[in-house]
Amino acid sequence: MTEEHIQITIPESVIGGVTICPSFELPSNTGAVAGIYSDVEQISYIVQQLQHNNQINLHFRKEGCYERLTVIESLKYERALYNSNAVLEDIIKITGLMDKKNVKIKNLNEVQIQRVRFAKLLIHEHPIHILEEPFQNLDIETKRIVDIVITTLKERGCIVYLLANNLEDMIGSSDQLYRLDSKGLEPLDLQEERKESERISETENQLIKLEKIPTKLNDKFILFNPPEIDYIESVDGLVNVYVSGDSFPCTLTLNDLEQRLVPFGFFRCHRSYIVNLQKVREIVTWTKNSYSLILSGNDRTHVPLSKSKLVELKKIVGI
Repeated sequence: MTEEHIQITIPESVIGGVTICPSFELPSNTGAVAGIYSDVEQISYIVQQLQHNNQINLHFRKEGCYERLTVIESLKYERALYNSNAVLEDIIKITGLMDKKNVKIKNLNEVQIQRVRFAKLLIHEHPIHILEEPFQNLDIETKRIVDIVITTLKERGCIVYLLANNLEDMIGSSDQLYRLDSKGLEPLDLQEERKESERISETENQLIKLEKIPTKLNDKFILFNPPEIDYIESVDGLVNVYVSGDSFPCTLTLNDLEQRLVPFGFFRCHRSYIVNLQKVREIVTWTKNSYSLILSGNDRTHVPLSKSKLVELKKIVGI
């Protein structure tokens, strides 16, 4: 059998009459990365079934390291152990370990140790690599390094399987996606999953969006949350933010502030004013062409309202 057609079958696991993992065959496309989304118990079972297969390099998330060795010594030992021709300097650069290569592994943090494990992965010259939870508990930079490692293996013509219980982690790194459940191994629509992941990410970003309005008083900056602000006034190009009757100079333009504050319920009521509609108590007509907004509070602050803005304001507040 050629490497391109290696078939690997995972046997069924049944405990107490309950199917823990159904029998299935790993997809075998050379030079491709297959992400398999499953639960922790099934991933553990798959790893257990494959750990003695000589055709496979199995990358354990918690693979042991010789802590007394430095990074470079550990990689040299690994290269000699597997009779590899790997260029260690290149691998160290790829995995971001140049400044740690002479540091003993016992003195590295957990993320740096994970980088060492991925450096070892590039030393192995197997046709198949199976990675257990490759992205778990990693920082952004190390996840980027893992992607580079996976791409390098793929370019060598290897088959790479990613086993993880977090689907989002695998979406950007996989050529194919599968879900493993009690029914077996089912392919997923990668494009749809990517779109859904992007949609969720955008929603989360909107939900956690924070906005602070910077002002300066004497030698210190004061940051206000939008709900604290009553209104904003621009006179001769100087912008002031009014909070509880006090004014605070702001370096942002009125147009910039309008863009920032409209989502928080603010309204450009006049060419020189922005008002917090939550603070508006009354709309007053002074003359045929003169209007004013009275804000809640004991001082009954007046803010000008342009005639051209009156109709728009009525629609907003439902008058």
